[in-house]
Amino acid sequence: MKLNIYILAGIIILLSACSQKDKYDPSKTLSNKEQQQVLLSTVRYFGHLPKKGTHDNKFDSNFDEYYSKLVSDFTMEAYYQKDGLEYFLISRIAPSIKVKKVATGIKMKRDKDGAVTHYEEVFRTWKFETAEMLEKSLMLFDKMVQDEDLSPYFPQNSGIEEYIEFPDEKVFFDNIERRWKVKSQSENFEAELI
Repeated sequence: MKLNIYILAGIIILLSACSQKDKYDPSKTLSNKEQQQVLLSTVRYFGHLPKKGTHDNKFDSNFDEYYSKLVSDFTMEAYYQKDGLEYFLISRIAPSIKVKKVATGIKMKRDKDGAVTHYEEVFRTWKFETAEMLEKSLMLFDKMVQDEDLSPYFPQNSGIEEYIEFPDEKVFFDNIERRWKVKSQSENFEAELI
């Protein structure tokens, strides 16, 4: 009897993840070319810096080729527009013995010319095997789009179940500099998160 309950619960969770994936399927709103354009316009924020690259020079044209190649490491898992904002969920393979992925939920606004005027990484997940990453990150993405509180899923609040790696008690996303930072013991000092 207990086995049947676990199987039923698993099916319900799987169907829920599938319905959210359909609801936010990027291909329903954006062509493949448009999805790539969104990623290309923001990869310099969410992507790793190139060799000799810094946050001050990462927009230099000599890094265009690096970022054009880097964007192929990322997949747009979800996309939604609401109230002049664009919400999207990206994933990439993370270093691990098994194939695991990490996902990032992003909220941005662009002007009429397509320039990014607001960019915020709302959450970044722990690395999970693909099915678990999709299930958890799509649930978090839905909550992000609905402007719900994500703090119950922060590491300090989620108990033994892992969801969000960042933000946490020490790491936050700086909306001005558009990057993750680590807050030290001294409230006046912030160090960049690598």
